[in-house]
Amino acid sequence: MRSFLYLLSKFIGFYVYNLFFLIKIKGRENFPKKGGFIIASNHLSYLDPPTIGYACPRKLYYMAKTSLFKIKILSSLVRILGAIPLDRESKMPLSLKKAIEVLKRGEGIVFFPEGTRSKDGLIKEGKPGIGLIALKSKVPVIPVRLKGTDKALPMNSKFIRLKKIEVIIGKPLYFDKGSYEEISKRVIEEIRKLQ
Repeated sequence: MRSFLYLLSKFIGFYVYNLFFLIKIKGRENFPKKGGFIIASNHLSYLDPPTIGYACPRKLYYMAKTSLFKIKILSSLVRILGAIPLDRESKMPLSLKKAIEVLKRGEGIVFFPEGTRSKDGLIKEGKPGIGLIALKSKVPVIPVRLKGTDKALPMNSKFIRLKKIEVIIGKPLYFDKGSYEEISKRVIEEIRKLQ
């Protein structure tokens, strides 16, 4: 079921992103062809996860806030598409453990280090969770910068607008030591550098 929905979303995404958003993707070759990896991206809009999913040629898992799993219509869909519930109010040991398991199986996962969408479009400081996952999993972190998703689907808007979207993918980052906070800071710095 997940494979079918993945292929369907790719098919629909091709037309939506190319016709309505005139999407521009730079650095796609930086996505690993095999093995586990973390995509660390800035967060501007609810459009961010599907935009990254379209840009990346491999299937992905996503860290998603637990409130999405409480909506009956969305719950089954987000689970099938690979969402992992992330409770920001707890220490998240189960969520992080599941994310590390996904990575060690050789799959990719999307992580938004800022923890929430940016209200002003600026990239905020990252949470230490990205550092924890990077060190525990020993997989590369791929920095990604999104531009325009906040214009295409602004915060508190119910309707999509026809705006250009850009996805910039940076070179892999590798971490084998350092504090969680230091790693988070480095990842955010690399995302900010992407132009």
